[in-house]
Amino acid sequence: MMDMIREDVGLIDMTTVGLGIGSYKAKISFSTKEPIVLCGVEFVDEMCRKLGLETHIFKACGDKLEAGELILEAYGRADAAHKAWKVSQNILEFLSGIATKTHTMITLARTMNPKIELLTTRKIFPRTKELALKAVYAGGGAHHRLGLYDSVLVFKQHCAFFESDAAFEVQFAKMKQMYLEKKIVVEVDSLDEARYFARLGADIVQCEKMSFEALKQCVALKNEFPYLLLSATGGIGEHNIVDYAATGVDFIVTSSPYHAKPSDIRVVIERV
Repeated sequence: MMDMIREDVGLIDMTTVGLGIGSYKAKISFSTKEPIVLCGVEFVDEMCRKLGLETHIFKACGDKLEAGELILEAYGRADAAHKAWKVSQNILEFLSGIATKTHTMITLARTMNPKIELLTTRKIFPRTKELALKAVYAGGGAHHRLGLYDSVLVFKQHCAFFESDAAFEVQFAKMKQMYLEKKIVVEVDSLDEARYFARLGADIVQCEKMSFEALKQCVALKNEFPYLLLSATGGIGEHNIVDYAATGVDFIVTSSPYHAKPSDIRVVIERV
């Protein structure tokens, strides 16, 4: 958190120093201008306290707020309040935006399939993963994969290194044995590919940019492979998530929440 403060403040807050107001007693307060799912308040609280401000938190991460509700107040020196101002506002706005969009999307999907899950990808701006993941969970979603280290996901880019299907199938079987405790996920873009990998023993078939009819046909593979899970991914947002959920897939994989419009957070700083 303090790295963010240092990036914004640098060596000196020229305006506060120039006006000679740094030592005055101040209160800074954060509230929402619109309905949101809140995220980031813990980070703001930590930042304010490290700057020497005393905080009072009114709402928690994941709370659903109406316009005008107070989120947090902090008290202390004016120079500390001004240092906390914009970075704190940015955190609340961007993370609450992601959380709110996640909640909106999963709510829409569950009107069609109450058991469907919304999982987000690792397709995110570098070095923001921790913050974004916090926001996704606040909105009721979860993660698809954090990185290369936490899951097995086979793409065409992997299959290209095998000289034949037979050679691939041998190594696929070895991989399943090696990672007994892991689910093996394979991305496909056709029903034939989905059936092929289901027969090989894939646990999850990730259907990339398929038509709704093709997705329904892939879901029907559960009749032959009851253990199989299916996901839909590629170009899914609020405008079409209901249609994807209606196909019967078990979960949606998307990066859409990361591109959410920031929430509108009101910040007031006053002398006390």
